[in-house]
Amino acid sequence: MNASKKGLTIMADELKQIDDVREQLQDLRKQVQAGSVYQSLAPKLTALLEALPQNDAQPVTLPDDDDGIVELLTSLREQMQAATLDMITDKQLLKLINHLGSPSSDIRDYGVYYFFNDALQQQVLTDDQMRLAMNALLQDKVLFSHITEPENDGVFGRSFAVMILSVLAYADRVGYQFMSAEMSERLVVQLMTYMALENDTRGFVGEKGWAHAYTHIGNLLDELADSKTLARADKIFLMDELLVKYQHLSSPLIFGEDRRLAAYLATLINTNDLYAQAFLQTWRQWRVQLRQMNQPQTEGEWTKLFNRSRLLSSLLLRDDLPSEVTTVLLAESDFMA
Repeated sequence: MNASKKGLTIMADELKQIDDVREQLQDLRKQVQAGSVYQSLAPKLTALLEALPQNDAQPVTLPDDDDGIVELLTSLREQMQAATLDMITDKQLLKLINHLGSPSSDIRDYGVYYFFNDALQQQVLTDDQMRLAMNALLQDKVLFSHITEPENDGVFGRSFAVMILSVLAYADRVGYQFMSAEMSERLVVQLMTYMALENDTRGFVGEKGWAHAYTHIGNLLDELADSKTLARADKIFLMDELLVKYQHLSSPLIFGEDRRLAAYLATLINTNDLYAQAFLQTWRQWRVQLRQMNQPQTEGEWTKLFNRSRLLSSLLLRDDLPSEVTTVLLAESDFMA
């Protein structure tokens, strides 16, 4: 088998693995929606996350930053500043989305991401274009590119896809209302699958700039926490999945992710006591697991402990949590860094 065919075979296998994870999450989500799973949700998520696929590294195909994207961004920026930009073509929009995978922060972050923020504020994008962007970003080949492999440059495209999805979700929530029920459902399914699979916790990556996957996850979760249409069961499922996934991350989250995720948790917890009780249940289960563990012996085990300590510290620094939650957190000061 030649290299190109081998690569295609591995990609097909990886997509099948991702489908399997998505189906398992969907089955568990349906059980939560039906009320047949509640207290056992975290243990079931733990079993699922501990069996995630891991594949060997494959070459990452990056966008061609010499294809005119710099000139396009410069032109759009100048028109924005002059307040003369009132539309872009679908072709230009898809080109911008493709370059979210660029390893250049000038293109990916300060270019495409900044443009999306400005475009939404100035109402440059039509409803159809926002739907086009949402559908493009929710594709498996975008959100899950090389996600089951060791740390790689695919994280930039994955992470910034999630970031733009959070911007679009915000736009829909505050008045654009371009998302159909089917699209909202797809967003939830793809997010829960992405959270389960994403293990790249890098923040600022040398000359390539921000990856920040878990900060961007926090941004999108925060938007969904404020959603008036998302079911309570789904909000609980996503919160529990985040907390359980956080427990399993064996590389450090040290670039402010804990503060962003604490802000999301506070938003949800303060929405309704149901979420506060669900949070406390999962947090206590996490505490019990720690008590049952021996002294950490490896770098990964210590990293998990200090990741938790940073999240605990960020939660305790907030002054907007219910007193019951704060009391439980304060009782665990022995786990603080």
